[in-house]
Amino acid sequence: MSELDLGLKVAARRLLWRMGYSTRIDVPLRAYGPDPTQSARTVESYTDLDVLGVTLVPGGSVGTAIVDCKTGGSSAISRMFWVRGLVDFFGAGSAYVVRDREISSGARQLAARLHLTALTGSEVAALEQLHPSPLPLEEEPLSNLFSEKHVAAVLQRYAEQDKKLKSLLEYRQFDYWVYDEHLNPVQMVEHLRGVRRTLDGRNPQHVAILLDCAWLYLLTMTRAIDQIRRVHVSNVALGLKEYLLGGPARVREKENIATLLGELQAAGELPDTVSVDPLPSYTVAMAELLNRIMRRGDKVVDCLRYLEYVSSATMVSAKTSAAEGFGDDFDAIAGKIAENVVAFLVQSAELDGRLLVAARALLVQPAERATEGVQSRTAPTDQLELGFPPRA
Repeated sequence: MSELDLGLKVAARRLLWRMGYSTRIDVPLRAYGPDPTQSARTVESYTDLDVLGVTLVPGGSVGTAIVDCKTGGSSAISRMFWVRGLVDFFGAGSAYVVRDREISSGARQLAARLHLTALTGSEVAALEQLHPSPLPLEEEPLSNLFSEKHVAAVLQRYAEQDKKLKSLLEYRQFDYWVYDEHLNPVQMVEHLRGVRRTLDGRNPQHVAILLDCAWLYLLTMTRAIDQIRRVHVSNVALGLKEYLLGGPARVREKENIATLLGELQAAGELPDTVSVDPLPSYTVAMAELLNRIMRRGDKVVDCLRYLEYVSSATMVSAKTSAAEGFGDDFDAIAGKIAENVVAFLVQSAELDGRLLVAARALLVQPAERATEGVQSRTAPTDQLELGFPPRA
């Protein structure tokens, strides 16, 4: 990441917040591919998003915006064609090209033809004034989210994490964005489960990572809800099954395979410890979480913003809760839904219970209670009040 671009990125983040988005800075897009000269797979980088904005549009669909920020003398015109391709690849609803210097009239005309918005740094500030927000965006501690120093510190902390967390961190940073969407409800849980012995609820940075994963998971659940509402709005369980398995045809295929495996198990030819269910054991809890989010869809953007804020603050050990950051605009219901997402991940991935205790303090309790009740790593589920059915 170019430090010269960071000022434009945080300004773009603040603009998107004023427009009603929750955001992420620096979203690389890449994929694994076979290397004909080696047995191992290689990483092929596609490109990256400087700033991504996520919101909900009327009807419950996810709306996205992308911002390309560049300083220096790079060609704005050639970059606009690149951004247009990125819009199509990512399915973004709107896109902004932000530069630190004047944009030529020819480039502005091209932006209009490509349905892009071209802005200089000063024009970003002017556009902000057209989007007043009730949130205390200019006041600490929430203003830290739009501070170059703070954002740089957060990005640096992620780069310094334990190598044992590499699989999870690479998933949240890279693979999440290029996987088929219906895979992420399970992939996130399994990536967390893979590092459950490393994630420690006493470590603020580990708490921050989980909160960030919860942001991604809430986005995943919202995309799933959008699909389920199109075909099975009155039967979430069936809709979720078809979504997870890739459609009705795949459901029948998986169920037939499960029947055959069950017969082998009954005949003693397959160990009883092998699960023949095509769905993960936490599917019932996932359906309950979907229902909760679906019933309060008007709170989703607030939930995303709370998770974005507390994850960023906690990564640099700032002991501040969502209630403190958002002041009088804090919505307790949205905070509780965000905590429900964290609770689901903790239980389904069998994580350290202290992670949930710490997250709950940041999302639904005063910040000063964030360190209470963290003595037991294996706190019983009933004490954690997860609110979901126990694992099968």
